This record gives sequence, C-alpha cells and structure tokens, in this order.
Amino acid sequence: MVFSVTSETEPATETSRRMRPGDRTRQHILDVALDLFSERGFEGASIRDLAEALGMTKSALYYHFANKDAIVLAIVGERMGELGDLREWVAAQTRTPDLMRRTALRWVDSTTPGRVQGLRFAHANRPVMARLASEQRGRSFRDWFEEIVALALPPGATTTDRLVGLMALDTVSSAIFAARGGPATLDEILTAARAATIALTDPDRPALPRADYVWTTPDKSDIGEGREHVGHTAQTGSEEAADSQAAI
Repeated sequence: MVFSVTSETEPATETSRRMRPGDRTRQHILDVALDLFSERGFEGASIRDLAEALGMTKSALYYHFANKDAIVLAIVGERMGELGDLREWVAAQTRTPDLMRRTALRWVDSTTPGRVQGLRFAHANRPVMARLASEQRGRSFRDWFEEIVALALPPGATTTDRLVGLMALDTVSSAIFAARGGPATLDEILTAARAATIALTDPDRPALPRADYVWTTPDKSDIGEGREHVGHTAQTGSEEAADSQAAI
C-alpha cells in the first residue's frame, strides 16, 4: 500500500513536534482514536463513540478534527515525521559498510507503542487505508523508505541490496502480521523484528544463486490428480550474458 502526504499531513520536524498549548488535547484525541479504531474498526466507531471515550462533546472534538479521515491522516502525518527525522539522521552519517544496519536498527529500536498500534490499525483496516491513500497526493511511505535506503547503502548497491534494505526497515510490520491472533507480547514482537533486521543486514550474508524455474502446463491427467509441474532450468553462459545486458 502506498500512502502519501499532503500539506495537512506534512512531516513535522523534531522541534515542531514539541508540545505547544493545545497539543496535549490533540495528541490525546489521536491516541484514544487509534485505540478505538483498532478495537472496533474504523467503520465501527463513530465520532459520537470517540467523543464519549474522550469525555468531550462532539462540537469540541470537531474543533480539532473535521472528521474521522482527518484523524487518521494526522496519525499518518506523525509516522511521516518520524521517517523525516530518520532521513535527516542518515543523510548526516558517513557511508560506512554498516550504515544500512545502523539505520534499520535505529528505526526498529525507536518503535513506540503508538507506532505499533498504528501498524495494527493499518493491517486491520486495509480498505480504509487504501481509500485514503488513493485520495492523497505527495510523498508516500514508500518514497521515504526508498530515499532512506538509497542514502544508507553504498554506491553501486544492487537491486537485491535495495530490496533487502527495504525489508530490513519493515520488520516490525512483518512481525506484527506474523503475530496476529497469537499470544505474542509487544516486547516479543519487537525482539523478533530486531532479530530479523540483524539477519537481513548481516554483512557476511552469502549471495544466494538465482534459481530459474519454468512453469509447464500440466496435462489433463495431472490436473485431475491435483499435481503441478515445476521444471528447473540452468542458464547457459549466453543466457547469463543476455540477462546482464538487460540489467544495464
């Protein structure tokens, strides 16, 4: 899913996110809304429900947010701000061989309960997130991740390196998805995410050879027996050269 940011949800800097008069009320609304939307679902919780949970009137709530969509966009904006901070940090670092690992671990280790709850909400409300994303224009989460990985990897990094870097940044989301319906605690989820990030960014990670599979069409007897054909072919030198040229 690609989620972008408009001027209403433009990432805040570390300084601008310091509490100002009225910010505590706004932040409290976001925290309670995230819990409520995660528990009941976005469509299952009304503005009235949220106002009651907050102990305020609907008119007081509307003073801060026009509707539920605006609340979710504000939550997304907070996450964008965190990515903006990470981008600033990695841009100031020397490109050492371990920079991708340090960057990914910095992101994982900075995970807050609020960020975890936000990811759980996103997993449980994918249609809502997809709708809001389609209505927005601007920089997406994917854009931020791509830029951060490009800054963290050494010059000449391969496409495989880039994909592994993106995966290393996204291990918390993967761990939350893997833990759905299970008894895993927050600490266990974050420990698993950290272990995955370390494994993915291991500088001694061996380069695995590519396996080329050719799927063949099964005949009718195989279909009836529920079998599938998978054929493996080894590349010739000329085929490898052709692939290299195509990649340039």
